[in-house]
Amino acid sequence: MTMRTTLSHWTGRAALLSLGALSACAEPPEYVYGERVTDLAFTLCDPEMGIHPSRAALACEGNPFARGGVGAETKWRVESAGGPVAAFYAWATVLAAEPTGEHQFYAASNLARIYRGALADQDDLETVREMAITAFQTVLDTFPESVSYDATGTVAFRLATPAYRGIVDLGAVPTGGWVLVATADAGEQAVRIGQTVPVEAEAP
Repeated sequence: MTMRTTLSHWTGRAALLSLGALSACAEPPEYVYGERVTDLAFTLCDPEMGIHPSRAALACEGNPFARGGVGAETKWRVESAGGPVAAFYAWATVLAAEPTGEHQFYAASNLARIYRGALADQDDLETVREMAITAFQTVLDTFPESVSYDATGTVAFRLATPAYRGIVDLGAVPTGGWVLVATADAGEQAVRIGQTVPVEAEAP
């Protein structure tokens, strides 16, 4: 699945949060003040952080976006180049302000990346795994028809299937009557038992 990576000017905090250094061919930036979001450490402030309807991310001192918010395109810039911890905080922040399935899905995805990359304290990793599972399950239960878009920003795909697979990949079983069914193109799609399989295409 191709993630959108549109770049935009930073619209969050007044402090300079530099992402420009992430390009392999870019010159190292000069920091007047602020912090590098690529070097963030994950802080487990609350086990419900980043899971709708919790707003705990907004009170987490480790979240650099909590006081300034995240712009509509900045979240994609952080997703593309900020690393899993910064990306999680960005998505958890926009999820608290604007609950959508897309925001929940990417918060879940980055929790999974934090867990797999062992980017949290060793004692917290199992909690992070459980958070990711719950976050993916919330996509299925609360935002079952949610969609995201391809790199062009025009072709929508439903998030239920990658959310289902995210749960399975973390060693858990989706609940709520969700199953994978075969599609006409020999793929698989997550549907709730008793639900008609939608016609639109799924993410690759």
